[in-house]
Amino acid sequence: MSPAQPGRFRLLPLPGYSRTTANGTRVSCSGCCLPLPIGCLTGLVAVAAPVVVDVVRRRRGRR
Repeated sequence: MSPAQPGRFRLLPLPGYSRTTANGTRVSCSGCCLPLPIGCLTGLVAVAAPVVVDVVRRRRGRR
């Protein structure tokens, strides 16, 4: 099998992302669907980052 190709973003005419997997399957997401995974990932990072920082600070305080 060949290595997976890196993904490509495009903005015009519709926003989109596409890539080829290691087994040759093409995966793409475009139009109104693209903001959904980006928004979910952004929301997850926005919630998880402060929690992780708080846990790390508390563990350092115990030592």
